[in-house]
Amino acid sequence: MSGRRLAQSMEYELDDIDRKLLNLLQENARYTALDLAEAVGVSDNTIHNRMERLEEAGVITGYTTAIDHDPTGLALYFHFTCTAAISDRSEVASQAATIPQVLEVVELMTGQKNLQLKAVGAEDEDITRIAEQLDDLRLEINNENLIRVERRLPLDFFEAGGQPDET
Repeated sequence: MSGRRLAQSMEYELDDIDRKLLNLLQENARYTALDLAEAVGVSDNTIHNRMERLEEAGVITGYTTAIDHDPTGLALYFHFTCTAAISDRSEVASQAATIPQVLEVVELMTGQKNLQLKAVGAEDEDITRIAEQLDDLRLEINNENLIRVERRLPLDFFEAGGQPDET
């Protein structure tokens, strides 16, 4: 699993082909190299080379599948806001990421409320179990919310040619 960092040591210079490629991959990571080549207007070899460079540079860190957990019986989505001791935050975040049914752990650069977690469960007891496991890690749970709807959107920065959208 890859983590985001506050700042990278080197910035990778994206050109129009890279931006188009990233925009398309956000839309559907299962596009074939041929599909991408046709959409971008280059050869499939160029696509392979670009993807390899973007992976080596750490721009592309993996390929994931978006899963709707509702049909699997895991219809409860919870968001926890927690506080960890600053000295233990990274270690506790790593441990929290191993708890079954925890989907996401985010470390924040704050003193209080410095960890956010998303988890799924089939019933209230699942969420209680997760909360107890967070407590076992000496995390103070500051807030617990049931998520009604979550929308994941592609970043239109790439489509806009790397410029903020003025609309």
